[in-house]
Amino acid sequence: IGDYEVVRREIPRPGGKPYYLNGSTLIGVLHTTEGDTVEAAWRTLRQQHAAPHFIAGENTIVQCRPLNAQASTLRPGRNNTANVHAQVQIEMVGRSKQKLWLPKAATLEPTVAILAFCEKTLGIPLRVPNDWPDDCSDIPLPWAANNRRRRQAQRGLWPKEKGWWMHLEVPYQGPTWHWDCGAVRRSKMLTMGGPT
Repeated sequence: IGDYEVVRREIPRPGGKPYYLNGSTLIGVLHTTEGDTVEAAWRTLRQQHAAPHFIAGENTIVQCRPLNAQASTLRPGRNNTANVHAQVQIEMVGRSKQKLWLPKAATLEPTVAILAFCEKTLGIPLRVPNDWPDDCSDIPLPWAANNRRRRQAQRGLWPKEKGWWMHLEVPYQGPTWHWDCGAVRRSKMLTMGGPT
């Protein structure tokens, strides 16, 4: 992918069950590992059977699931269809912040390469769903809740709005809500993944 050789380190389903097939939904979801290394992220995700398609960090891309299989980083809640609708899920090595931020270059650059690859080969558009602001100024704290963006998504944006969602925007994530990627400068990242 781009200038990166992809390292395959599969995270299987519990008990070695077969994967669910993935559809071409044109939706990607960004996550943060809330840690500092690819290895620590991979171990934690494997232990929890919470496989993304990719982990990006330390100038590395690790592929945990085939692109034709559903990832399992989004946790199921009642009537959850999130995993079904997310075509690609990326875990970025880094920690979410409540102020505008970008991942370190060693995470940002491989992530941008994946975004560009997904746009070119899978058709996932490099756009922010619903033009949500990067600084999350449209939702009150705490963000780890059924926030305004999630409620908007539940009222019909998900899975109609194509592009790159953040975990904090995806509906049906109870009982434990996540707020990654916080106020990440997603718009800039998507612009960086576009044509040069």
